[in-house]
Amino acid sequence: MHDLSLYLLDVLENSVRAGAGTVAVTIAADHDADTLTLAVEDDGPGLPVTPDEALDPFFTTKKEKKTGLGLSLFRQAAEAAGGGLEMGVSDELGGVAVRASMSLGNVDRPPFGDVATSIITMVATNPEVEFVVRLSDDGERLELRGSELPRRLAELVAYQEALS
Repeated sequence: MHDLSLYLLDVLENSVRAGAGTVAVTIAADHDADTLTLAVEDDGPGLPVTPDEALDPFFTTKKEKKTGLGLSLFRQAAEAAGGGLEMGVSDELGGVAVRASMSLGNVDRPPFGDVATSIITMVATNPEVEFVVRLSDDGERLELRGSELPRRLAELVAYQEALS
């Protein structure tokens, strides 16, 4: 994976595959603090193993695969950009929480990619899941929910372009 939208898509797919009914995505930029945070929380059943085990590149819950590189590569990318990745229980939804942070201006930060399309694809292909998207850019906040996400695609795209 090369851009943040693909890492985000992988985490969203993990939540849906685990049976989450609600998935919350938070993307927050703080230019003064030079931080970018991407978080995904869900109301799924939680991790079947410890967070350290889930971040092992040789751990996967997918029967047809031998490796689970998505989270470990995401962690590696976040660390290379001066941040890190944490996993645990979602305080808000009770399932899994994955939070990556990194330096917004770090030369090694992966490009943002097409986050809007990744999110809209997940919404369109998983109508049974309630998606909540929270965007924050230097304190200005926007929250989009469920069926309004496709109608407000332009706002997602504008946010993405502001960060690129």
